[in-house]
Amino acid sequence: MSSGSGPGWPVGAIKDIAQAILHTLVYADLFDYPLRTEELHRYLIGHRAPLSAVRTYLDQAGRQPTSLARVASFWCLTGRERLADLRREREVYARSLHQEVERYAPLIAAVPFVRCVALTGSLAVQNVTGPDDDIDLLIVTAPGRVWLARGLAILIVHLAQRSGVELCPNYVLAEHRLQLGEPSLYIAHELAQLLPLYGFESYRRLMQSNAWVADYLPNALAHTSAVRHVSATPRVGQRLMEAGLAGRLGDALEGWERERKIPKLRRVAIERGGSGTTYTAELCKGHVDDHSAAIQVRYMAQLSALGL
Repeated sequence: MSSGSGPGWPVGAIKDIAQAILHTLVYADLFDYPLRTEELHRYLIGHRAPLSAVRTYLDQAGRQPTSLARVASFWCLTGRERLADLRREREVYARSLHQEVERYAPLIAAVPFVRCVALTGSLAVQNVTGPDDDIDLLIVTAPGRVWLARGLAILIVHLAQRSGVELCPNYVLAEHRLQLGEPSLYIAHELAQLLPLYGFESYRRLMQSNAWVADYLPNALAHTSAVRHVSATPRVGQRLMEAGLAGRLGDALEGWERERKIPKLRRVAIERGGSGTTYTAELCKGHVDDHSAAIQVRYMAQLSALGL
């Protein structure tokens, strides 16, 4: 490949982009998830590059034998072309689940002390496996009210279950403690793929507090400015309830719920072998069925198989 193969792009830069694209498609393939060109650029692993450079390389790759395959608007690894149809199928399931999100997310956003509600997990990227998949949520709360806010949100979770909808507030964290744990490619994707529903300012601070995401996904954080339509206006009723639960009463309820739930949740995590859980006064991370370690092992094995 010569330097003339990409306008203004030297051989080294094109080679770096080629490697990054392959790494990115390998990771996405672990989730049976082909990527559009813009998504490939957004989630490009370990290499900062403009969209034009990614398009330049992909245009070349589409005209010669490579490890990449294109099906309509999607890119995937060669031999995995069937994933394009699978993604279209999953997007149909996701649309039906988003209707449930529109029904229940406003209720959770109205819970006292909730400052942000964001969609995470597979539904945030329309990659659900069926119409009954879980709806994973991240909730940011006021300081000192993680467990009280979570307890009230769980009432809405039970309400949704009566209709066959599984809401899973896997992350509940205080707005003064917004770091999600040890940096990793898995958590970087969790953050980069977040879809904020309510509370843009808290969401913006969350992303700023986890700026290390750029070490793994250098292009991803530039896309967060596209969600400024998110409402951050607290409801009058929410403010009134917060006023009633301030001070000693709120402190007592917070302490009671925290001391009641943390031991119970830890027992469940031990019984199910969950290594992705963290329960503290400022954070409830309830990933009992944690896949991050297995994903990392499979990712490295795939890279090795491709000689990367």
